Amino acid sequence: MSTDYKSLEEILQVIIKKQNLEKVLEFYDLKERFSDIVGEQIAKQVKIEKFEKGVLTLQVESSAWKNEIFLLRENIIEKINQSFGKQIVKQIIVY
Repeated sequence: MSTDYKSLEEILQVIIKKQNLEKVLEFYDLKERFSDIVGEQIAKQVKIEKFEKGVLTLQVESSAWKNEIFLLRENIIEKINQSFGKQIVKQIIVY
């Protein structure tokens, strides 16, 4: 009988990697932290639609806010990546 015990965190990391769940977890983590990262005023104006292959798609109701988010997109990308400590967002699409 082996006494090589692993922590729950180690076991979960193995499962996450084997099931390719890293990107799914990043998406939900991004949705959860979005308001803290970009600020409440911006977060109230957008809905995160999807996040695939580094492309974050945001839906904005108002054309004025759509334009504002479009102009701020590079800054938003930088803030998100800085918050995660790595480049997870490469591009933002606003519609």
